[in-house]
Amino acid sequence: MSTITNTAVNVTPDTPVFMGCSKPLESDVQFSYFFNGCFIYSYNHTTGHCTCFTELDVATATVKPFGLVDKHYVVIGDKLFRSPAQAKKAHSVLPNVNAANDNKVDERVPLPKAENLSPIKSLALIERWFNEDFDVKWETYQESPEFYNLIQYYLALCCNAYKEKPDQAFLDAGVQVYLSMAQFSWLTPSILHNAACVYWLAGEQDSALDCIELALDFRYTGMESLLHDEDLDGLKEHPRFRCLSNKYQALKPKFNYVTPELFEAFENFAVQQSDSFVRFMRGHLLKNFRFYDISELSARIDSCENDDEREYWQRLASFNNNYLYNYMLMEEPMDLLTEQGKANYQLFQQYRHYRVLNPLVFAKVAEQLFHHAHYWGSQHHGFFNQRDSALLQQSFQLFQEFHVATESLCSEKRNELMAKAKEYDIFNYMEKLGSC
Repeated sequence: MSTITNTAVNVTPDTPVFMGCSKPLESDVQFSYFFNGCFIYSYNHTTGHCTCFTELDVATATVKPFGLVDKHYVVIGDKLFRSPAQAKKAHSVLPNVNAANDNKVDERVPLPKAENLSPIKSLALIERWFNEDFDVKWETYQESPEFYNLIQYYLALCCNAYKEKPDQAFLDAGVQVYLSMAQFSWLTPSILHNAACVYWLAGEQDSALDCIELALDFRYTGMESLLHDEDLDGLKEHPRFRCLSNKYQALKPKFNYVTPELFEAFENFAVQQSDSFVRFMRGHLLKNFRFYDISELSARIDSCENDDEREYWQRLASFNNNYLYNYMLMEEPMDLLTEQGKANYQLFQQYRHYRVLNPLVFAKVAEQLFHHAHYWGSQHHGFFNQRDSALLQQSFQLFQEFHVATESLCSEKRNELMAKAKEYDIFNYMEKLGSC
């Protein structure tokens, strides 16, 4: 590669100079071009994709409406051609890619609304909704938290309707609905709270206690409210209830941490479910509960006083470490322009010092910070301010941490991660930067 002369002042990889923009396909797709002191590269405003052009001569490169030209090459958008003739021929067959239309229309049957109705009338309204094409509605709503909230609301209505009119049919209906959805109650443990009340009113004491115990195992955030629920006053003197209450008090400092019961609930019912629904459930587990670092689990196992306790923590460690390495932030979007992406970035900050976290996560986050910096740099008319430069510096640092994290791995595992990391723009960018 011929040496590229740096004709700009203070141009570095974290303070690149903006060369200009183009819209080569007469569409909404826009490209910005930058020089980092070593080579020219493009940024696609629609996809966030960056392409390096080490072949171009920065001294003769000029931005055109369709892209870039220098004395040897033509670039249309982010496609490099050896001659104007090749570029002209390719231009006629290049796809006209427009920005994706995210304004999708929700065609699902709307969830029932039962505001300002009595419990009995609200119950009837929701029952009609359940009874009409439920299988279709389940397929369309199974990844919607609002659906599970509707289930717990229905169970609460069963209790309120029974208080309004003591008819066993209300409680029987509640039990039936709970049993049909019990396997997914870990997703919204308030279902277990209201199911316990239904069972208690129905005189099924053991089933009510089972629901309370499951709510504890599934780390129900409303556990305090459940244990003080007036509807369960007659149950509170039961020895098992007092035992569960004491257990909750002991667990409080680490109550939001994962449990073997949560992992088992997910794995038992992920069988034969769609890939999309499995990802939804796994994402719920990964985002809503805190995971342990391997050092803390090792300390817990070493301090166990009996075999049962040791077996519990060993089982949890197996689940915890497997999910941390194979799934934590591996399937989740990291687009920092979205609220979900920002939340996932905060999750990364929480786990970045965990030894079991997959090194590929560092490359993934580095990629998103790299794209994010160029998005804002383009918004600032190509000027990389202090914040944009800081994002680039963080990106480069995280990519270096990815390399450091892979050094201790066996060659087979390291090669596997490197092959996956090559799919990221920043891998190609840093590789080109290192060869300058």
